[in-house]
Amino acid sequence: MDEFLANVPWGILRIEAVGGDGDIPEEDPDRRPVSATEACVTITVLHGDFGQVRVRIGSDVIVEEGTLAFSGAIECSTGMLEISDVVGDTSYLQLPISANRVKLTIGLDRPEMAEVVTIRLQEL
Repeated sequence: MDEFLANVPWGILRIEAVGGDGDIPEEDPDRRPVSATEACVTITVLHGDFGQVRVRIGSDVIVEEGTLAFSGAIECSTGMLEISDVVGDTSYLQLPISANRVKLTIGLDRPEMAEVVTIRLQEL
């Protein structure tokens, strides 16, 4: 498991393959905290002006019942998954992935401006 604190300047985390095509899903934080395409997932979190976000990620993390915000798969053809800010200026973590698809199960401590994000990875 990896864990890090992030100051997220736009209040949106982005998960996609390193060198992804930039097909970023449209965010709609008023209706859903997580948005996804075939290649990218965005997560609305606490804006960096108000504090840091704790992100836990790994194949062994547990997404607790009641915190589930998303479950789905994305493509990762480059073999490296990246978590960054929405515009890609700041890369918080890069993880090697051996599969072309990765299932992500995402839990949030709260749906509005989450301060704790838990991401379970399963290579498909």
